[in-house]
Parts: sequence; C-alpha cells; structure tokens
Amino acid sequence: MLKHETKLIDPDAEQIVVALSTATADANKRCRARLLDDKPEKWKKFARSVAAKPEGWEMFRGGRGGIPATQVLAAWWTDAAGRKHVVVRGRRVEHEEAQRLLYKEELEKRTPLWHAYPEYVCRRTVGKEEQIVCACGCGVVETPQSLGWMGETCGPCHDRKEEVGTDALRANLPGVLYSEREPLYALACSSDGNLVAAKEGDNFVTIWNIANRTRTTTKFSGQVVADVSFTSDSRHVLVTGHQAINVNLDPSGLFAAFDVTTDPPSRVDPGREIQLGGVHISGLPDPSLAVVCGMESAFTATRAEVIRVPSGEVVRGGHLNLCYPARCGVSADGSRLAIPGHDVAIFDLNTMTRLRDIRGVQTALAYSPDGKWLFGAHIGTVKAFDTTSGKSLAEGWLVGTKRGGSHYRTNDHITTLAVDPKGEAVFVGTEQGCVFVFDPNTLERRAAFDWHLGGIYGLAVSADGSRLFSSGGDGCVKVWPIRDLLRGMGSEPEASATVLRVPPEESRRKRKPRR
Repeated sequence: MLKHETKLIDPDAEQIVVALSTATADANKRCRARLLDDKPEKWKKFARSVAAKPEGWEMFRGGRGGIPATQVLAAWWTDAAGRKHVVVRGRRVEHEEAQRLLYKEELEKRTPLWHAYPEYVCRRTVGKEEQIVCACGCGVVETPQSLGWMGETCGPCHDRKEEVGTDALRANLPGVLYSEREPLYALACSSDGNLVAAKEGDNFVTIWNIANRTRTTTKFSGQVVADVSFTSDSRHVLVTGHQAINVNLDPSGLFAAFDVTTDPPSRVDPGREIQLGGVHISGLPDPSLAVVCGMESAFTATRAEVIRVPSGEVVRGGHLNLCYPARCGVSADGSRLAIPGHDVAIFDLNTMTRLRDIRGVQTALAYSPDGKWLFGAHIGTVKAFDTTSGKSLAEGWLVGTKRGGSHYRTNDHITTLAVDPKGEAVFVGTEQGCVFVFDPNTLERRAAFDWHLGGIYGLAVSADGSRLFSSGGDGCVKVWPIRDLLRGMGSEPEASATVLRVPPEESRRKRKPRR
C-alpha cells in the first residue's frame, strides 16, 4: 500500500532529509511490526549521494525479513535540462503478492528513472532485444533520450505545460492507478477505457474514473468478491462472488450492480436474493443482461445463469456439470460460453445446451472478435482452437518453441488472458509480472513488457484496442497505451526492439541546459 509520495526538483539536503523522515512516519502509521526507524544521519548520507551522482536509488526497509514491513524507496535522476529529480515513496508491504517490492535483487533490475517515475517507464522486449521506453500520456512512446524525457512527460508536453499550465495536459492518459491497500485481481474496463473496475483483496471492489481522476472503493462485508464486469453500454459495473464462509458448505451468491453514470458510482440493490455462488460474470450485448457462472453446492456442479441488470432476476439457466471454477469465455455476440477445465466445454447461451468439447486443460479462455476462434492458456502455452470443429489451429509459448518449455525455462506461468476487440493481438499476464503479446493468427510472440513488481491477475482492453489495463499483486493497475507501444515494431516475433516509432521533430531536439 502506497502511503506517501514526494517529488522534488533540485532539492537541497534539508529538503531530502525532511522528505525521507515524513515518508517513514507515514509508512509506519498505524503499524506495529517491522517498522522503519527514522535515522536523520542515514538520510543525510543519502542526500550526499544525490549531490555526488547524476542518478541512483536506495531502498530502506523495516525489520530483517518477512511481511508486513515498512519500505521507503528513494530515487534520483537528472533530466535533459540538467534538473535533478528526487522521488521518495513510503509504503507498507502487507501481502505475499507484493513481496517483490522488498527484494533488492528484483529492484536492481530497474533503472533509477524507472524507480523515480514507474508510471511511465517499462522494459520492452522484442526477440532478444531489450529496451527501456517511456510512454507519455499524450501517446508518444520512445526511449527517454529520444523523447527528451522530463520526468512525467515528454519534452513537448513539458514545454506546453510551462507555457499554458497544467490544463494543457488534462487529456493526457495516466500511467498507473493505485488501489487503497490490497492486491488487485479480476479486472474490467468500460468500452471507451475511461472507467476501470477491479477486485481489491477479498471483499473490496474499486472503480477508477480516469477522466475525473477519482477512485471509489466499496467493501462487501461477510462476502468474497470473485469477478467484475461492465455492461455493454458501460452504465453498470457488475460484481459477483459468494459468502465469506466455506463455499463448500454455503455457496450462496453475491451479485451487485453500480451505476457509474453518477459521481460517485451508486450501488443499485438487486430485486432478489442471489443463490448462485458466482466465480465469473460478463455483460452481454444487450446491456440489460449478463451471464453469471458459479457453483450450486460443494463443487458438485457448476451452473450458468443469464440475469437481468440491475435486478438480478434470472432469465434462464442451465447445469454445466463441470467442476472447475474459473473465469470463462463469452463470445462477442453473446451466443457462446466456454468453460475451462480438464477439457473445455462450449455451451449455447440461448438454449444452455452443450455444443462440443475441446480436449486439454485450459485455465484462461477468450474468444476472437468474430467468435470463430477460441484462445486458451495454461502454464506457459497459448493455443487457438476452431470453435466449430474443436481443432487446434495455432500454438505459442512464453519462451522457447517446445511444449512446456516456457514454464521450465522461466519459472513463470500464465495467470490471465485477453484478446484485442479489434482482433489485432492476444495478451497474457504472468505470475512474474510480465505482459506478453502474441500475433492472433499465428500466436508468434510479438513483444513482452515488464512493469509490475508482482503477479498480474487481470487484463482488460478498451473497445478500440488502444488501452490495455493490467491489475497486479503489487496493488496497481497499469495503463498501457498498447497500440503506441507496439507501433513500428512489425509483426515478426524476432523483430528488433530498436525499430521504433519516430517521434515528432520537436521531441528530438536537444533540451537547453539549465542556467
């Protein structure tokens, strides 16, 4: 949980010491164990390092290991105009999913600029080439040097801000959305990508309004949230889950709808008690309908129900007779439902009849926009299947070209999968916090992006395919301008990462030194 953030430009030693002391106090607040000691002499030593070098970073943590623990991370970096940026963040690391925030060997993989401004900086890998790139909220993506990067913006945006004021950048896209305090799991976004909803911890749902820069968090006491979704008109956020007691004994359901046209979003109580303990929910093309998949009792069967929004009234339902509660795949036209398991089962949502099975374990599923292909992922492998015949059409891997090789060579595995609504890419998120991009026709790897310090547990894509969102165990939603990140790289899996989008001429000019 991020509790403190200070960004300073050309600070003196006293300002740095004060920032570190304040960050330590804020991060320790209301905590009892593994607190970080406020040591002014240590802060003064850090300030001397800032004065002596153009860039660097240092982590300070409370305790000698384990969690929860207090952490203060301070980084400094010098921009193209010679200004020295010092950024200090204090947080409380309370969950296993975010422990990588405390691992020095993990933090050392990041540059000082990345530590100072992680909202806008990531590592992009294409083939064997790795490159640190910055993504400005205006849409331009390039290396820090090419953009004349000024900390939070590219050079041209910085100039506009200096000339016009902060209103000049009001339309810029944020780089990251922070949670209240818990890891983030299931994720959904509105069709325009301006609203984002995520499961936070076990019993919270957080909704971000990017346009208004607001965040709303709701707690479901005594209930466990499993999944979130938007209706097709982006008017409602839908939530499903079950009672907090052992689901094997009482799988009673949770269903809630939030009207996001109000500010803040307002909860609309359902007109009936929900019996189905949901594990997946998805809005259907008709904005008044959604499908919920869940467990009827003690994992003996699963069931799908088409319900009305926002009342929760069941329109129709059917037994699926499967025992693998997980996120499902729903076709864009709302006619087909794919259930993951030891074999994948495809159902007709209009009649609730089982159409066919696809052999093989898949733990994440998503349809192509036209519904002709079904993409599945398991461990380190991504597959594409023909939805009519069930035949395997293509196969891709995180690393290597052999079945299972990705997992054993990287110690990583796929946790979530999403498909570009325009059919231009397949995305997967992994336990090690990477986003991989595959060609939708061949499943050849196009690129990999590294930003999260924690596993990725949810992916969502805006309707036009321009924005990709990833939710992580580190308590952040990363906002990826994915089209801009991929532009200019070509479609070949071994394309060089140095073939990049050419920025505007003004962004490549040399910044004037400070006087």
